[in-house]
Amino acid sequence: MNNILQKAVSALGKARLYTRVGLNNMTLTKAYIMLRYWVLTSIFKKEIPWVMEFSLTFRCQCKCVHCSVGKYPIDKEKELTDNEIKNVLEQAAKIGIPKIDFFGGEPLLRESIVDLVAYGAKKGLYMSITTNAWLLTKDLAKALKKAGISYISISLDSTDGKLHDRLRKLPGLYERVVSGIKYCYEEKIPCLVSTYITREGISDVAGRKNLANTDLGKIITFSKELKASGIRILFPIISGRWITDKEKMFAEEEKRKVIEYLDSSFAFIEGAYCVAKGKKVCQSLRGKMFHLSPYGEIQICVAFPDTFGNIKNTPLDKLLKDMYSHPTYLKNKNSDCCSTLDLKR
Repeated sequence: MNNILQKAVSALGKARLYTRVGLNNMTLTKAYIMLRYWVLTSIFKKEIPWVMEFSLTFRCQCKCVHCSVGKYPIDKEKELTDNEIKNVLEQAAKIGIPKIDFFGGEPLLRESIVDLVAYGAKKGLYMSITTNAWLLTKDLAKALKKAGISYISISLDSTDGKLHDRLRKLPGLYERVVSGIKYCYEEKIPCLVSTYITREGISDVAGRKNLANTDLGKIITFSKELKASGIRILFPIISGRWITDKEKMFAEEEKRKVIEYLDSSFAFIEGAYCVAKGKKVCQSLRGKMFHLSPYGEIQICVAFPDTFGNIKNTPLDKLLKDMYSHPTYLKNKNSDCCSTLDLKR
């Protein structure tokens, strides 16, 4: 009986969070695409990704110690043009992919970011941005709100401002993060604080019976004080600058403890399809998410460096079909690997 009650409370909490974030700037076209996605995937069992993580650039002001794209080549001249990006958004809407997250690098470095968000929103796509907040001014927040942004995700590594700036190697960033979250609240844009956790950050969570006094707990409390809409929590991915640091990986039991103690009305693990039956799963290896690079290359996820074709010469639906039938994907399908070294190629 207690287990049933716990599941009911958790489901109610998630519903509150999704309502708070998901209904922002909802239009009839967006609602139609969301409903269409549910019908196609739940009733007709179509395999359609829920979200395309779209890196508009790998350029960034930060040099984060944990960056998953830190070893990728940076070439502004080879980045997709605005027209090519808009064409990708059209293809995504036609396929039935409901959500686009502009990622990076730092997506706000694209001077056309407001226009690109507006284009996607007019197509009925649920548009979001993941940013370090260095360029997120009040005026830009207002423009993004008008363009139809659904939510903005802002990265925060610590409530200690000096530590946050040191981890990202950009002095003064912490203050802009705090201001950015406040701007989102003032402009009524749902804002998700995005943070990654280490073992030190959740030390003795089971013994404490809650997260309040851990580093993660402090970030959650601080996010609430800033009136963020919620917090997205990421486990370490052994890739990029962490490619050889396998000791940073969490065991399944460690992940379960974190999931168990989260307040589902405010905090969640990575994305809508990242937890199943109380266990952390990989939404990319379950076909719910994929990555498109600034140069048009399709990847299983942003952390996995292998590519499976380019949007510049192959339609998106064909790229997805080829990737999901590729031996590398099939060998790893439905697994929960968080180390790109361990993916069977």
